Amino acid sequence: MTIRSITPNRTQRQEKQYKRFVGDAGDRGLVEVDPDKDAIQRLISRGGEFQGHLIAGIRRFSAEQTDYTHAQSILGTDFIIPEEVMEARSGITYAGRHLAFLAETMPSEENLRWCKDNGYAVMPAPPKPIALLPVRALKPANFYLKTGGWYADESEKFASSDKTRRGWLAVRKTLVPNSTSKTWDEQNELLSSVEEVPNAAEMAWFITTYFDVRGIRLFEDIWVRTSSVDSDGNHVDVGHFGQDGLHVGDDWDDGRSGNVGVSSARKFSEP
Repeated sequence: MTIRSITPNRTQRQEKQYKRFVGDAGDRGLVEVDPDKDAIQRLISRGGEFQGHLIAGIRRFSAEQTDYTHAQSILGTDFIIPEEVMEARSGITYAGRHLAFLAETMPSEENLRWCKDNGYAVMPAPPKPIALLPVRALKPANFYLKTGGWYADESEKFASSDKTRRGWLAVRKTLVPNSTSKTWDEQNELLSSVEEVPNAAEMAWFITTYFDVRGIRLFEDIWVRTSSVDSDGNHVDVGHFGQDGLHVGDDWDDGRSGNVGVSSARKFSEP
């Protein structure tokens, strides 16, 4: 097959190296994986899917990488870069345009230091906005309900309509201080002008991604309310992220449970 260059600054020598590089990878796979004839046939039968993974890899490793060293020096392990997400989360790929957008919308040093001082972690949101159910589908093992469940019912619109934001997601790693034993309205009064309550999809993405990348379970023994609202008109809460997975529930907005606080996300635009 002849590769026809459509990029003026790509040379024929580079194209030859590229083809040799890809071919060598295929040969290496035959040696290291050592698939038998049945395994090879399964690969062939899923050729389109396999090629899709190859293309995703080309996008990932050929994209220009932003230097996040300074952000990491401020937040340490609480700053997660796109490459870490792609490595830890199967099915997530930040293409060139996504990486460029993240570079353009990088939080300022002042905002990063605010996040550090207030116990926030910062990570990329998914490449495109997704709702709670697709977040669960990425890795059902991270959830208590692997499939179905009360929030998969078509009446629970939030699970398919409330989606993650674009760009960077900064969320407090614990509940808002002193937010338990309070109603929804009382909890909202505790937020500063630069904070807001994230929705259920954003919290599920944040908690499970932090776990997949860092191996640490946040909100393991507590529930936090989100901005998502269920079919009964009450705010959805998430939490108790133990060995059995992340739980998604709800609580009366006027309830004052000692085990239910509220979550918070940092706004990066002017309030």
